[in-house]
Amino acid sequence: MFLAGVVLVSLIQTARAEPDTAALVRDYLEAIKERDVGKALRIARVDRPEGEAGRFLVPEALDEDWTIVRITETFASDYSDHAEVTVVLAGEDRKRHESTVKVLKENGGLRIEEPLVTWRFAMTPLLYVEVGKVRIPFRKGPDAASVEYRLLPGFYRFYQGRPQSLVSVKPAQEPVLPGDGDVHREIAGSPTFTVTPAGQRAVSAAYNAFIDQCAKARGRPDATCPFGFESAGYVRTRDEIVLDPEAISWKVRKYPTIVALPGGGGLELVDRERGAVELHGIGRVQEDGPKRRFTVTCDALSNSLHAAVGMDGKISIIPAGRRLGQGAPIRETCRQAPLLVR
Repeated sequence: MFLAGVVLVSLIQTARAEPDTAALVRDYLEAIKERDVGKALRIARVDRPEGEAGRFLVPEALDEDWTIVRITETFASDYSDHAEVTVVLAGEDRKRHESTVKVLKENGGLRIEEPLVTWRFAMTPLLYVEVGKVRIPFRKGPDAASVEYRLLPGFYRFYQGRPQSLVSVKPAQEPVLPGDGDVHREIAGSPTFTVTPAGQRAVSAAYNAFIDQCAKARGRPDATCPFGFESAGYVRTRDEIVLDPEAISWKVRKYPTIVALPGGGGLELVDRERGAVELHGIGRVQEDGPKRRFTVTCDALSNSLHAAVGMDGKISIIPAGRRLGQGAPIRETCRQAPLLVR
């Protein structure tokens, strides 16, 4: 009986024994779940990436509400330089996510081939990117959407670290699966952003302030403004062309009624009711005629303008494409208006 018991215990221990490859992956994931970033990197034998790439390799970015369901060695051979380990993880919704991790056999021992996952952020209505409780500015310039960050595998909450009263985000966990280190993951408008009533009011107030600032121009407004005329040498109206305009000034006659809709590059501004600005100046209606005072009421158009929420929670009005380093289109909003000459 004693011998039989020893054999039984030996069989149970053998059954419970885990291959070194699976044990390595388990230790790695357990360190991540404990939010011990340094230990996880040491187990994976990988250095912390420098600069922007490693900004989210900190405990504050990691979520703890997930479980390791199963880790199994599914491929191993004495004639192969690697083994494969199948990993099954589950988030707070208990939905299971399966992936395969390749473990390399090297002279120095075992090593996870791709311990980190490459992640790219697409543009959103926010001027920052956020992982867990870590919020950093969205990179500016033409390569903004191509900045690559490295994440530890596990589950994350994107854009939910601090409450935002202007834009709401539906709470959700996002799986970042191990073994996908060579795959470029991307958030493209997801999670879903919704503009709150407070956000709509803030966008409207910011846009009105933007129009006021543009109306202070003496002469042709900046191309980013929602109104203007095409050439510095003339103003095209519905009735006539005013040549050599000078002493140009602007006055807001009516602010627009707009609604902000979430889009890929920011909050898209849609005119429910157009605004109007009054252009005053001096110019020649006829080429050989004298200069006379004139007035034109021009539209204020919101197209090609976006709103975005900054890290400080304030609204900015920006031209479409400006976040990618692109120029603003030339606006001509007076050509459909009647000309009043005095």
